[in-house]
Amino acid sequence: MAIHLRLRGRARACAALLFALGLACAGGGTGGSGRPDVPPIEQDAARLHEARQVAVRVAALAGTVREVGSKLELTFWSEQGALTLVGYQSQERGGRVGRPVDAAELRRQVATRLLSTTRQPPGEVVLTLERRASSWRVEQPLVLPGERPQGARHAPGRREAGTPEPGAVVEGLKKLLAPVRVPVGGSAWADVTVRVRDGRVVGWGLKDWRELRGGRDDATRPVSRRVLEETASVLLLHVPATGTRSLQLGLRLVHEPGAAAAGGWVEVASP
Repeated sequence: MAIHLRLRGRARACAALLFALGLACAGGGTGGSGRPDVPPIEQDAARLHEARQVAVRVAALAGTVREVGSKLELTFWSEQGALTLVGYQSQERGGRVGRPVDAAELRRQVATRLLSTTRQPPGEVVLTLERRASSWRVEQPLVLPGERPQGARHAPGRREAGTPEPGAVVEGLKKLLAPVRVPVGGSAWADVTVRVRDGRVVGWGLKDWRELRGGRDDATRPVSRRVLEETASVLLLHVPATGTRSLQLGLRLVHEPGAAAAGGWVEVASP
């Protein structure tokens, strides 16, 4: 009996060793993540956490967009589960206002879509959302090859705790855009430059602003808080990155007759 137990114990030890060697070979010694000694179950948990964190930010941005038919296109650099926003644009804006959206369901859809791309080789992931009457349609992401951009992170693990509070960003943008005046019944464009370092905003400036369409008289209106909130949401999506980089944001501002302030949206943002 003792001999059988010893043989069985040796067999189990050999099987365990072979299994471990098989995992090491399959993952190149890194579990396929490029990070040594990280168990696959932890890698999966990190990818899931990253996708959920990004989904929270995307849903916050979408919550500021009410016009039915609006399209948001977000381009991420995806690497080992890390998602770094490298491009943003919005289209088909200015339509009729829709009904409230289920934010929790939107977060779930976005997280699921992004998570499905995190095992792909490093490259660009283009996520498109379309506003419907009371929901968002989240398209299957488009995965494209590309050159690794500056500031892209190598592995999941966003330091969201170190990013600025949305309210503080809104107040900062309010002061920054205070000189911008939109003609009553007209429109304007503003270019904003923001400097980010390791997940923190370290500086920003109003690069330029100009009228696109004049109004009936010389009356003007300031930028509305809703535009400030959308701009802050776009900015906070870009912040988690490495090193220092500059972001360029283009704002289209439109005043509707009778409104106390000018509405509008972030039309484009890129490093």
